[in-house]
Order: sequence, then C-alpha cells, then structure tokens
Amino acid sequence: MPYVRQTTHLERVRNLIAGRIVNPGDDVARLASSYQRSLDDYRLDPACTTGPRILTSAELRAIQQAEEGFLRSTGQCLPRLHAMVREAGYCVILANAHGVTIDYAVDQEQRKHFKKAGLYPGSCWSEHEEGTCGIASVLLDHEAITVHKTDHFRAAFTGLTCSAAPIFSPHGELIGVLDASALASPDARDSQRLVKQLVRQSATVIEDGYFLKSYGHCCIVLAHRNRHFVEVQPEMLLAIDETGNVVAANRCARQVIAGLDALPRPVGDVLEVRAERLVDARPGQNLLSLRLAGAGNWLHARLRPPAKTASLRSRLNSAPPATLSPDYSNEELAERTRIEQAMAQSKWRHLTAAAMLGVSRATLYRRLKHFRIVPPHKQQG
Repeated sequence: MPYVRQTTHLERVRNLIAGRIVNPGDDVARLASSYQRSLDDYRLDPACTTGPRILTSAELRAIQQAEEGFLRSTGQCLPRLHAMVREAGYCVILANAHGVTIDYAVDQEQRKHFKKAGLYPGSCWSEHEEGTCGIASVLLDHEAITVHKTDHFRAAFTGLTCSAAPIFSPHGELIGVLDASALASPDARDSQRLVKQLVRQSATVIEDGYFLKSYGHCCIVLAHRNRHFVEVQPEMLLAIDETGNVVAANRCARQVIAGLDALPRPVGDVLEVRAERLVDARPGQNLLSLRLAGAGNWLHARLRPPAKTASLRSRLNSAPPATLSPDYSNEELAERTRIEQAMAQSKWRHLTAAAMLGVSRATLYRRLKHFRIVPPHKQQG
C-alpha cells in the first residue's frame, strides 16, 4: 500500500525534475538526475507500490559466501550503530557493491514490519530496479545521502527515510553501502542530519576494519595528526610490505599525504624514515613521530606487526626494495597486490576470488597468468 497518493507522488516527481519544488533540499540535483534516469532509461513507474525484489535463500547464501571477507571486517559495527539509532525506530542494513542487502541489524519485535517494507537480507536496491533510494544513490555517486520520504522515486517507499554512506576498499573501489532506515520519522529533512553523520562514521570504521584484515601480512602504521588520539582512534592507515614499500593507504591517508595515488612506492618517498626502523620499533608500545617526506608536517603513529614478523625482517635485510618487474606499471603492481589478497582470503578458490574482485573467472585466470601468481605450494625456493 502506498504511503502517499500515487497521483500526488507522480506529480511531485515531475515537478522536481522541472525545478518546481519549493525547498527541495541540498541533494536536489542528485535526486532530479536519478528521477530522470528512472523514468527515461529504466522505464520505472513512480506509482508502483510493490516492494523490492528479494533473492532466494540460495542466491543470498552464494552472495554472502562471496562477500565473506567483507562481512567479517564489519565486526560489531552494525549492532553498535543500531544501538545508537534503535530508539528512534531505525534498522541498519549493509549492501554489497551491487545493492544487495547482505546483513542487517533490527529489533526482533520490529523485524516483520521492516521485512514488509523490503528492509531485509536479500533485498535488491539498485537504481535500475527501484529507482531513487539511498543505497542506489550511493552506488552511483559514491557519496553519502539521505533520501527522505517522498524523495524516493517509487510510491511504495515514500514513508521511509534512508541515510546511506559508501564503503571503499583500500584501493578506492566501492565495495558496499551502509544504511540506516526508519519506517516513520519527522517530516523535516534536517531531522536526519545526525543519523547521516553516524552512518558516515560507521562506514569509515568498516573501511578501516577491511583494510586491516586485507593487509594482515604487512606492517601497519596507524597514525593521527594529534598524538593524543593515536591510541584510541587512529585516522590514517599505511600498509608496508616485505620489501619496504607502502602498498596501500586508507581514505584519510590518501587525502592528507601526497603521492599515495600511485602505489606501491618506497617508504622513504612517503615518510622520512627507513623501513627497518619501523620493523625494529616495539609494536603497540612505542609512540613514533614521523615526518612526511617533503612536507615537513608530522604524524604520530603506532605500529601493528605483520603476521610473520621474522619473515618481514629477514627479507628487508636480505633483499633491496625493488619492483616486481620493470615492465609493470604502478597501477599493475597495485592490481597484483589486490589479486594476491583476494586469492589468499578466498583460500585460492577462484570463483570466490573473482566475485570479491568484481571480475569474471576467465579474467581472473588471465590476470594470474599475466602477473605469474601461483599458489604457495607451487612456489619454488
């Protein structure tokens, strides 16, 4: 059943596209563009009152298995965010990069009501299927948004308010969307600003958790511009591999530190410190002050050791930092690192790794051959 009259909602969609809505909100350009695509490209009906498409249990299970590494990295973020917003009647959902809900947190007594609205694992929220909604907007624009009530394209969702934020991989690819949605809320759009900010912060925590899981084999520099926050809430993460190269950086680090768009690169190009000093520092105990190379600014940091510290230390001493091959570009080296991580996380299950990377299995086989990546048990020496 629609939350507003279908004819009234259809008229609002047309008026917003034409610029005839009074006080449409900060995201009017994004909404209008999405409305136009929903009408012209996808031929969706704004008056439609049916809920979203829901995957079968088998389909959802296959997707969740492919997203296992991502799901594990969320930790307790979903229940913690839900604890902050549950009293206001929100549920929290996690979608993958295709808009499929793969996890959620909701009060048990409210579960049936949210399921009826389509806020349930297996629901599909891509723009080409559901038109303008929070998750679809983030998937396309890669920016946080609140889609409030009649901002939704379809009449079926005009009672909902959805605040969503993107989640990125260590290399900047969108890997998911975090969303907090309510079945009922105040009409004023400004009432959702706090929820939107909480969702943004939680999405960043998930990103950093995914980063730490993806680069457990590396030495991790956890840094902050203020020394008093290093221990409790580091804002920048750098992964340093066994050859002394920075191979990955989180979003904050890429925004603050110049030169991290093209990785890998030697530690000395980023920080005025030798890689050996980072390995020698006592992880979790010594607070380091590190100067940014060429900038003169300081970061305060602590270290998390790699899973195999001895191996890292011996390779730093025995082998000079070098790229894999002079024929590979920086972009190719970064791609090789991503493929190696996906293969390790999937335990060398090619189909699962391909899904994690967003490529076909045939493409994955070609890239493995191109980069000469082989399973550990087939490596020589």
